[in-house]
Amino acid sequence: MQVGQQERRRSRRPRLRAARPGQRRGRLRLARAGTLLGVCALAISACASSGSASSANDVISFQLWESHNGPPVGTEMTALVNEFNATHKKIHVSIVVTKASTKLLAAVAAGDPPVLAEISHYDGQYVKAGALVSWNKFMTGSSVVNAANLVPTAWTNGEVNGQHYRLMADLKLSEVFYNKTMFASAGITSAPSTWAQLKVDVGLIKKKLPGVIPLGWKDSSAHILPAFMSNGGTMLAGSNSVGHSVDFASAAGTATFSYFRSLYAAGELQFHHGTTLREDLAAGKIAMIDGTSAGYQKALTAVAGKFPVGAFVEPAGSTGHAYNLAQGLGFVLPKGHSQAQDEAAWTFVQWWFGAARQASWAETTGFAPETHAGIAAIPASFLASHPGLQASLSAAVSPDTFGRPVSDSYNEVQASLDTEFFNAVTGRQSVSSALTELDKQGDSYMSGASEL
Repeated sequence: MQVGQQERRRSRRPRLRAARPGQRRGRLRLARAGTLLGVCALAISACASSGSASSANDVISFQLWESHNGPPVGTEMTALVNEFNATHKKIHVSIVVTKASTKLLAAVAAGDPPVLAEISHYDGQYVKAGALVSWNKFMTGSSVVNAANLVPTAWTNGEVNGQHYRLMADLKLSEVFYNKTMFASAGITSAPSTWAQLKVDVGLIKKKLPGVIPLGWKDSSAHILPAFMSNGGTMLAGSNSVGHSVDFASAAGTATFSYFRSLYAAGELQFHHGTTLREDLAAGKIAMIDGTSAGYQKALTAVAGKFPVGAFVEPAGSTGHAYNLAQGLGFVLPKGHSQAQDEAAWTFVQWWFGAARQASWAETTGFAPETHAGIAAIPASFLASHPGLQASLSAAVSPDTFGRPVSDSYNEVQASLDTEFFNAVTGRQSVSSALTELDKQGDSYMSGASEL
């Protein structure tokens, strides 16, 4: 029996996912979303207190701030929290749907943070402010949350000087979705594994399927950096984690920007937002779209079974390796609460990383599990029919998948990357001038930044 399978059978319950006719174990959770037990979707000021406990015999209630709302992610998050509350009578978790990544620091400064929150990768500002409790003291001796069970990129995300301040709650990875029927019509028999092969396939689609846009792309850092790293680049000068300067004006930068510029100039690439890309894929206007594992179920929903949807991770470049960027929210423990409240939050977090919940979360949302046990708990039959999840699992366990640098200054670097990439690819600037400007701006942002 696979790891986590016995636990999964005990906690099996109906779940929601985009499914083709005849697919076993259909999802029923959407019907349950009308009664969102434990959810506080009102303004934060109208919510219950962020955590309370008066004695050892009382229920410890606390808020979890997170930003998921709507199916499939918000629905599944609510269902899992409801399940936890039903099975842990001495703890009650209430979800507050809010932009925790931007609002938490103000709540900490005001002395009224939640007991538990999910924030994005820009957690350096919280660490520098001394606003977070390290998870290390809780993880000691844990059979679930440890280096052996968490996949490498989930283990290192939110780690600063050996202290784990943020534990990834949803692992989002870059991948490409495609119309398998169009691929077959163009004579393409398998997904490309290199950028060179992708360029060939794009040309075949343009030639054999007139009127179809071969490739749709997002002009954002999450969808640029994997290609850049696969060509030998690093997110900071000489490093993918710490540093005080950037190095985009390099052979890797030139190769990456020029590659996409050539596709755009040939009419083989268009830029769009994620929703538009999925809609155009479903309508048969685009053969391939760039996205993330978080968009896989949304793509299946948009296509609605009109054709089979394939998926592959962003391909390998001149290094011979396929790099990826790990994104997603992670659990943080703000300071200022009682030991009992902190321990209750840890009970929930450790439960969340159990194999059954990890498998359920991945199957329903498309996010990759953060644990090896969660990966093992997903049936092979499900993976065979869901290539998007299969692709994200390969990236999740890859040593060439990295999280963004923790420094909050890297947010500005990425904004400049988005702008200069778009300008270079669309011909508004030359590749060399765009890369020079990007290095100038990036170095300015990072020069005074802490390595956190």
